Amino acid sequence: MRIRVLLFLALATAACSTSSGGSSASTPCNENPWECPSTQTCWPTSLTAYACLNAGPGALGASCQDTVAAPTCGAGLACFQSVSGATAGSCVAYCSTTDPNHACPSGELCETAALGGPSGPEFSICVAPSTGDDGGGSQGETGTGDAASGG
Repeated sequence: MRIRVLLFLALATAACSTSSGGSSASTPCNENPWECPSTQTCWPTSLTAYACLNAGPGALGASCQDTVAAPTCGAGLACFQSVSGATAGSCVAYCSTTDPNHACPSGELCETAALGGPSGPEFSICVAPSTGDDGGGSQGETGTGDAASGG
């Protein structure tokens, strides 16, 4: 009986180490991009799913293309396009709106964006504060245009 319990625990641990389950150990990487290895980034594999993939060549601030399953930004970065219909975005850092260990650098805000638009899977990124009147949006909110990370 003890062997069966240990085997069950080993199988449960292996199942929870992927990014496609329901427990905290299996949080999708768009919700915890720091689970990706240091040479990878969290990138969309479809319009509804993310995975840790080998990082692309784009450095922080570089222009990037929103491509499914083919990262164009470096490790730990997302490709963010702030305007619907834009042909390119910018490589930006992931951040956390709740964990100070993953805060943005001074002068940037941690905002929540959504893959493909407001109804897509959410992810949090560092952005420069708006210089114009953006309609009173607050931290954690983005506009209704396509906010995409590789999709």
